[in-house]
Amino acid sequence: MIKSNSPFYITTPFVSEASGLTCQNYELSVSIWNGLKGSPPSVATYTTTKNNPTASTESDKINIARVINDYIVFAPQKASSTSLINGNNNQWVKTSVIYNSTSEDLAQITTLTVERAQFALGNGSCLLTLNGTQYTIPISLLGRVGNAINIKTFVDALPDYSATVSNNVVTITAVQTGLQLATTWEEGTAIPMLVNVLTTQTGSTGAEAPQYETTRLMSLGYSYGNEGENVTTITDNTLIPIQDYKVYREGVFVVPILVSEDYEIVASAISYPSNEINQTFTIPATKDSNELVRYIWVDLKNTTSDSYVIVKSGNPISNETLLFYDRVIGDGGIMESTSCVDQKLGRSPVLPKEVLLNIFEEPKYTPVDIFFQNKEGAEQVLTFFKEQKSSLSVTSSEFESDRGQPSLGNHQFVRYNVQGRSDLTLNSGFVYENMNEIFTQMLLSERIWIYYGTNFTPLNIKSKELSYKTQLKERLINYEINFQHSYNEINNI
Repeated sequence: MIKSNSPFYITTPFVSEASGLTCQNYELSVSIWNGLKGSPPSVATYTTTKNNPTASTESDKINIARVINDYIVFAPQKASSTSLINGNNNQWVKTSVIYNSTSEDLAQITTLTVERAQFALGNGSCLLTLNGTQYTIPISLLGRVGNAINIKTFVDALPDYSATVSNNVVTITAVQTGLQLATTWEEGTAIPMLVNVLTTQTGSTGAEAPQYETTRLMSLGYSYGNEGENVTTITDNTLIPIQDYKVYREGVFVVPILVSEDYEIVASAISYPSNEINQTFTIPATKDSNELVRYIWVDLKNTTSDSYVIVKSGNPISNETLLFYDRVIGDGGIMESTSCVDQKLGRSPVLPKEVLLNIFEEPKYTPVDIFFQNKEGAEQVLTFFKEQKSSLSVTSSEFESDRGQPSLGNHQFVRYNVQGRSDLTLNSGFVYENMNEIFTQMLLSERIWIYYGTNFTPLNIKSKELSYKTQLKERLINYEINFQHSYNEINNI
């Protein structure tokens, strides 16, 4: 999956794979659309042409990330109960290359290597066959001129050929195409000169057929600076880190998963020990960009006494799979090894991966759920349990007027362009050390919301730095993050 908030380079060789010709230029086409993979737009969304003025035979790179990035406006998704919902934040990206080469008949080159640098002592001659025509080349009477020099001198006098010589190697170039064969023999002997022949080279007319056609799914994800370019890896098809999370009994949580284009998977959300939440979803294979990322929406209000929820997704595991594993853990069929082949599926299964939600209650404060666009371009939730503080910052301008006396209630200094922004400071409460990664992704996110039961309120992060805490040093880890409402208090749009 393309993560369009980081560079994604399309590498294209200047030499066409189909024709073998070095192109004068190539045209990169990029199509972006929503819906079925097999239904791209009839006209490319974006095209660019790269010239090759130096006739380079190397490769060229174009970063398409910033072009395709604009075609997704990330929007949070929600449900009213524990259910499976579409992600709706992905698009297809198809790239293809068209080479443009001029029709050209290339000069034909033949090299002849003289076996013996024989010096002529008389009026002998050698025989030369060029493209089926045999010529008799007289030996010079200069006494110190070898056969190679004589061949060059003779060939240069022919109207359709020219020649050069170096170290007894004669290189013959044909003005016209079609030179297929050249041989030489010393007259009166059976000793040939060595011959290497290049076959006719052909040209290509105009634009070639599209090549390197590839269709990929895109998200508004990103890679870290030390991960390099074109990072597309999704670990375990789960679009949040696989770990334990603290959640509020009156809140919600979302586990985004990447669905397969080729086979169905099974996902579930089950609370324990009483199974107050008990939902299993069979997710069919799909090539619809709206459905390839699905959200398992967990409404924790459905629990009253259960203490944790396990959310997992993967292939249905058949009995045949068990023959290939060393050990099976628990009744859920979680396997230790991943190097197996399921005989029923006919391929390696995607093993179930578990996200554990530990349910907490907070007697003093009302925890809030913060939604944000995470590193994989999916929706993620982070719950803040402790103290909250709100404030209002106001800006305005004023001018001095002479409307009337202040004693009559008139303003000498009149205020205008009054506007305000609300700030919100949240404390996470004590969290696990492995939550440092989640806080990192939230601070790096472009889209953030606070979820008040049924509505998403847009926020921006005011905090500009995060000092990572560890259990070794701080013992109990709490983060305080400053947010600001992403809109004016007085509606002016």
